[in-house]
Amino acid sequence: MASTAQAAEYKGTCSFNSLTMHCLVSQNPFTLTMHWADGVTETYVHQGNGVFTDKNGGIWTSSTHNNDGILLKHKNGNSISFTENR
Repeated sequence: MASTAQAAEYKGTCSFNSLTMHCLVSQNPFTLTMHWADGVTETYVHQGNGVFTDKNGGIWTSSTHNNDGILLKHKNGNSISFTENR
């Protein structure tokens, strides 16, 4: 039987390190997709235990310190975040 997991969509602000812009985030139990206002779309695959991978094999860890949205950190020091419009 095929999975019918629906993606929830959220409008808000995304950031890569200190650069921010409007974005739309789609999330289901398996993936997190960020649609940036400049046309870039990135998808992160949930590996379990708060770990996500990107299409280039990068490993991102979700932070438990961000209660207002999503915060992913890469071991190279980069961070990606999302805060939903309220």
